[in-house]
Amino acid sequence: MNTPIFQRLFKHAFELMKNQSFIIRYSAPLFFALSLFSSGAVQPEPVDSKQREQQRELFKKAEYAAKRGRLSEYRLLLKKLEGYSLVPYLELARLEQVGYLANEDRVLAFLEKYDNTPLDWQLRKPWLTYLAGQEESARFIRDFRYPGTLTHRCQFIEAQRENGLSDGPFRRQVDAIWEHGFSLPSACDPILKKWESLGGRTDEKIWNRLQLAAEHGNPTLIPYLTGLLPELQQYLGEFYHKVRYSPAAIEDSSWFKGRYPGKEAEIAAFALTKLVWRNENIALRSYKTLRPQLPFTEQQQERIAEEFAVALSLKSHPEARVWHDRVPVNALNERVLQWRLAIYLKDKDYEGLRNAIQSLPVAIRQGNQWRYWLARTQEITGNALVAQQLYEDLSDERHYYGFLAAARLQKPVSLEHEKLEVSVVQLEQIRHHPSVQRAYELIQLERWVDARREWNHLLTQLDGEEQKVAAYLASEWGWHDQAIWTLAQIGHFDAVGIRFPLAYKDILGRASQAAGIDENWALAITRRESNFRHDAYSSAGAKGLMQILPGTAKQLDTKNNSWRRLNDPSVNVRLGTDYLSRLKHRFENNWLLATASYNAGYYRVRDWLPEEPVSADEWVETIPYHETRDYVKAVLSYQQIYRMLGGDEDNLFEQVVDMTIVDTE
Repeated sequence: MNTPIFQRLFKHAFELMKNQSFIIRYSAPLFFALSLFSSGAVQPEPVDSKQREQQRELFKKAEYAAKRGRLSEYRLLLKKLEGYSLVPYLELARLEQVGYLANEDRVLAFLEKYDNTPLDWQLRKPWLTYLAGQEESARFIRDFRYPGTLTHRCQFIEAQRENGLSDGPFRRQVDAIWEHGFSLPSACDPILKKWESLGGRTDEKIWNRLQLAAEHGNPTLIPYLTGLLPELQQYLGEFYHKVRYSPAAIEDSSWFKGRYPGKEAEIAAFALTKLVWRNENIALRSYKTLRPQLPFTEQQQERIAEEFAVALSLKSHPEARVWHDRVPVNALNERVLQWRLAIYLKDKDYEGLRNAIQSLPVAIRQGNQWRYWLARTQEITGNALVAQQLYEDLSDERHYYGFLAAARLQKPVSLEHEKLEVSVVQLEQIRHHPSVQRAYELIQLERWVDARREWNHLLTQLDGEEQKVAAYLASEWGWHDQAIWTLAQIGHFDAVGIRFPLAYKDILGRASQAAGIDENWALAITRRESNFRHDAYSSAGAKGLMQILPGTAKQLDTKNNSWRRLNDPSVNVRLGTDYLSRLKHRFENNWLLATASYNAGYYRVRDWLPEEPVSADEWVETIPYHETRDYVKAVLSYQQIYRMLGGDEDNLFEQVVDMTIVDTE
């Protein structure tokens, strides 16, 4: 056999095997794989690029014909597409159009062949809906796969009940359905009625669901659930509903009737954690009044202490430290610790911060953030030699605090990166995986949602080493967001070249030059915003590579900024770099403040500026929004990495350590 793929593999293997270490690691499996190729056991000869383009055009025509019931045209085109990786999508399109029971064999064959793949659910979902509508309970039970939709889960339980499911298992399954803080679909009503008749709906279960609705779900469900409670307990539901919207209602002592003190304590604890953000003084006063009256549990006390500590720190309240001291060590989390750090920094109590860090549990104290701030406080309090050693330990590490430490020592930054090495055998095995082939073709057709579904499914089928190969392959395709995401999923962070690609470099370079900003800054912002996914979008409505909001786009450019236009890389990058330039100018060329503003907005950042000068590293730690705080740290780090990948060894963070932040207005 003398196929192009065999020739390419053999040539590549020959070059690689000039390296002795490669012979030791890969030669045996490679020759085994080559023998499979030579015997025709692995993959048929690939088509050339021109033929592949023709297949893509035929695919689009065949799909169009399938969806419109033009069967003769569809079948003719299907014959021409034999062996094409997206043929299953044509069968899916066809099966979605035909009467299901009349084609049950084809549906079942398709579901069996593509079980647990993205293709499976796209057919299984409408198939199950159809079976439920036809009251085909036996077929529904046969073809249901957990978890399904909530509607299908309820229909599955009902079908099981009709086919003899006993009371015990039936009640347990409906218990799980009931435990939702949102309204349930109407398809659940039949099983809920049967469950209720069997005594499944107890007062305690009603209360638990009411609590879920109040604290984590839809509060409009509370009145309905309140009506299900016994009359003597209904005041509790009314009280929960009241404090959900107006937590200061806990000042009204008439709500605390003493009939169910444990449940009253639950409501009060919830209300206090909300009230402290709205009016901290009322919250503090209410807690002092209620603490002796209600049997708060240890867990409730911890919850109140955590929320009070964080809220009072953010508000610079004098009692903040008191509440930090009330959070037990076993309840410390990143949120509490961050604001414990911030309050010491705001008070400029460096000695207190040093002692607080040294008293943290070892597992926490060894975190990058705490190692850096221990070094800083040692430096500020006069322990220069201790600080230098601590900085030294951090300075060779590739992260925000490592870069800061290197800048403090005025030493070169280390990227600590390594090239991701994969074997030819592994690469070809992954390349010929059906999900990979479908994903690649879907990318060429710009069907990004389907492509990502296929890729995500692929990752569930691979082990860690194989996922590295998949990330390498995605990078080879220029599918950078998936390469970055895949490596992050397995915690492989040292392949810097793949994790920080120079994607859209020409576009970003030209736009940055036109806007008068650092190209590496624009690259870093884009990497953080979208991982170079051109069609990225956020829940807030931001679009494209640099995540431009339509409102921002309108201010920058009066043209029609449709989502299609904002997803155009050249348009999106031009707007994004222009916006960065304007923000930098408004902050008197301070790119750090402009970075924070790109995430949080100009006026919020202005509100965060201190009246007295503060070092930049301290200011970053006291940014109120955790998202913006993490964003600034990430962008600064990425900017440094991109500088070094471009050959600039200077440490950007030397500017950061020399920078002070102050409100100049």
